[in-house]
Amino acid sequence: MSDSVFPFASLSPDDLSDAWINLAATGTPPATEIAGRVLPAWSVGLDDWLDRLASVYLRDYCRRNTHFKLAVGPYGAGKTHFLLALEARSTEENWATAYLQCRDISLGDWFGLYERIVRALQLPNSDRKGIRAVAHAALESMRAKAATAPDPEYTLTFLIEALEDEDWAHPAFARVMIALLQHLRDPLTDKLQGDAALRWLQGQPDTLTTKERQSLHLQVVKTNDRVEHGRTLLFSLSKFLRHAGVYGLALLLDEIDTIILSARGGALERALVSMRVMMDAPDARMGRVPLFGVLATVPDIAEKLQRYQALASRVSVVGDPFHKGNNNASQIDLSELGDQKEVLRAIGVKLLSLGMHVHNWHFDRQLQIENAVLLANITASRILEVNARRLFVKTWCGLLERQGAVGEMKYSAEELAKLVQGAFDGIRSADQIPNKCDIG
Repeated sequence: MSDSVFPFASLSPDDLSDAWINLAATGTPPATEIAGRVLPAWSVGLDDWLDRLASVYLRDYCRRNTHFKLAVGPYGAGKTHFLLALEARSTEENWATAYLQCRDISLGDWFGLYERIVRALQLPNSDRKGIRAVAHAALESMRAKAATAPDPEYTLTFLIEALEDEDWAHPAFARVMIALLQHLRDPLTDKLQGDAALRWLQGQPDTLTTKERQSLHLQVVKTNDRVEHGRTLLFSLSKFLRHAGVYGLALLLDEIDTIILSARGGALERALVSMRVMMDAPDARMGRVPLFGVLATVPDIAEKLQRYQALASRVSVVGDPFHKGNNNASQIDLSELGDQKEVLRAIGVKLLSLGMHVHNWHFDRQLQIENAVLLANITASRILEVNARRLFVKTWCGLLERQGAVGEMKYSAEELAKLVQGAFDGIRSADQIPNKCDIG
């Protein structure tokens, strides 16, 4: 892998600095709002796989159809890193994105899942998230189309109301979205309807008063109907996104094993059924939905999946796997991305360049590369209950900061092993001991 200096000129200095602080403090990527912009500063080995996914799905099939894949890798294989890189590529390809960690989400609860997805929903070139941002973008797109017509305001009204003529999975979606668009068009009118429409589209129908529901001709969402309500709303929203100027939704669900492995009885069955529904294309009555999704997990869930044969058959590998060139394989095995030591070494070289850029360090690159190689070998050889990439990144960034303060030196294997153990102890302690002041 190349150890060339990464070109940082096009990236925001603040984003790079923030990314370095997060990497050095925790060993993990920064907030998703900036992760996609700065990920190339330490990402390695993913370009070929991302190119293939973009070519087959983001530029072609998923502009018309739904497709889900399962990204599988053992602890330390870089699942989060992969999803964030895919999120960045999806943004480049003009897709809306939604990245979620599933630690506190029930995969079988489409009603709650929809609300979380909407909150995470982000359009390219926008720092705003959610339904309001999507509706604003759609309104501006319609306004631009109407501007060339003889009567722009009449044409804009026609374009908004024409949503009723399209095929939507949820029967009330068009009516409610029209109410929101009309409110955003003229905030001084239909304020009651507009505010209610926004909350309903945000996945909060229970907050609507009787008067608000009546104004939008909506019924109370009954408990037995919530799964279908959330599912059809998600597919309707995915289809609507093209009105906001993007091709569809890239949905990235991380750590689904935290749901599957802890679920029992009916909760497990509902989660497995939801996964099966995701892996299948939407049924015919929902039409063709532009949605590309990836669910990331550890291999340990394989035994659970076998309990539901309909799902197991959908995620089983038939023929060549993805890493052997089969783009349509249902699973992406991240353990096949590359040799762990080589991946860590390459990350170390990129982080060296990032640190030198952010802190204006004048290091002997060859000396530091030797340190990085030895640290990568030691980290990859340790069997510890902490993500290997995270452990390496935190240790390496701390090592560079120490040298930036007191001077460069060549480290021995024994010294580096102690630093790795120290970083491991710190990470594990922080992860296991809850912080009462934590508001996140």
